[in-house]
Amino acid sequence: MKKFVLFTVLVAGLQIGCKNDPILSIEPDPCQTPLSYQVDILPLIQETCNYAGCHAGAYSDYEGIEPKLQSGKLVDRVFQRMDDPALRMPPSRTVYPQVMREQLTQEELDLIQCWVNQGYPR
Repeated sequence: MKKFVLFTVLVAGLQIGCKNDPILSIEPDPCQTPLSYQVDILPLIQETCNYAGCHAGAYSDYEGIEPKLQSGKLVDRVFQRMDDPALRMPPSRTVYPQVMREQLTQEELDLIQCWVNQGYPR
């Protein structure tokens, strides 16, 4: 009988204790998902860089951006020059007034970094 009472109290305590625990939502890690230029990166470029005075049409296919990938200029301009208003991508409107968007979001930067880490898949 003591074991039954102890078991009942233990089960009730677990139910009460777990009732208020937050439910964890686990976001998929974007670096675990295979990315591609055509599906994941090109739409971002079209939204932020594809206008007159910038890269209008220059990166509409993989072959257009491939030299920037191989030379390291993409990584340099997107990640290493973030504090330089003239050299970062996208640049500051104070330097280039026609810029459509001043900055990439952290999610966009993370997406580009994952694509870089995956070896720039087409």
